[in-house]
Amino acid sequence: MPNRGPFRRLVILGDSNSYGMCAHEARNEWNQVLANWLRHFQDEPLQIFNRGLPAEVISPRCPGYADSAKPSLLERYQRHCIDLNPDLVVIAQSLNDMRAGMPLQDYLADLETIARDIQAQTGALIVLPGMYHQIHGRGVNDPNLYPTWAKWNDLESAAYNHAIGLLAAKLGALYVDARAVFNGADWVLHSDCCHLNDLGQVLMGNAIFQVIANHCAGVADKTMRVMDEEDVSILNTGGTDTDEEIRELWNAALERFTIEFDD
Repeated sequence: MPNRGPFRRLVILGDSNSYGMCAHEARNEWNQVLANWLRHFQDEPLQIFNRGLPAEVISPRCPGYADSAKPSLLERYQRHCIDLNPDLVVIAQSLNDMRAGMPLQDYLADLETIARDIQAQTGALIVLPGMYHQIHGRGVNDPNLYPTWAKWNDLESAAYNHAIGLLAAKLGALYVDARAVFNGADWVLHSDCCHLNDLGQVLMGNAIFQVIANHCAGVADKTMRVMDEEDVSILNTGGTDTDEEIRELWNAALERFTIEFDD
């Protein structure tokens, strides 16, 4: 895995948060945050295919299937992912399934089927973000307004999150611990108590990028190239928004820290 990247074709699969719903600015959608960071640091152009479908569930056996947007992920991943020949795929699909009361073992079996098939047919690196927290009983989690989608339970959510991490390890995929990213902060949620707002979307995109960058050396190709070409060192970097006193103090100490590195 350390030799993975740079990436050229990124496919995003999932539901409304993958779609970017409730991000006021398009640049803050987590899929865009992720794609833009990859473009910034790697040496190859990246094409993104956002195939998140709001109100989607993972398969027809999800209890919320009848009220969901169709087709389910299991019914569409061939043409919306594999046929696009990606080398990087993020599958952020769990929230609606859990909110509709899908048994965890059924959800995991469907997710494993999808992920393994994508791996087998494309060789793509799979990234599996876990599930973040919600506010139960309010907004779109109000059982009086949306009975199909109001079965939110924090313990079950934690179980989903943990199980997704275990599945990622089993598959040789990457896992993003979404609960840890947000740490229960309600202010990363939209007022509907379910979707991520602009801040939440940015935090999610950054977290997914961080996990990919920490495991895929190819993401650093541009950084390593520029470091060599521009002779980047302690002598010619830093000091943004500093003042003359700090510059003089550093210059006075500089000779004690100047090191010659062997190639």
